[in-house]
Amino acid sequence: MHGTMKTLDPTGHTLTTWDPGVPSEVAAAKAQFDLMTGKGYRAFNVSRRGQPAERMEHFDPAAEQMILMPQLSGG
Repeated sequence: MHGTMKTLDPTGHTLTTWDPGVPSEVAAAKAQFDLMTGKGYRAFNVSRRGQPAERMEHFDPAAEQMILMPQLSGG
C-alpha cells in the first residue's frame, strides 16, 4: 500500500507518493512534509473512511492519505 500526500498550493495541488517499504521514498515524502509544515502549512490525516480528519504534527509513513493546506487567516 502506498501513501499519498496532497499539498494544496497555487498550482492546484501537488501529489507526493511513497511506498513505506522504500526508505528513499519515505525520506523524500518526509522532507516535503517538513518543508511545507515549516512554511506554515497544516497537515491532516484523512485515511479513515467516515472519520473526521486528524491534524498531524509529524510525518507518519504509515498514513494512507494526507492533505497539506496553507493556514487560513480570518479577515
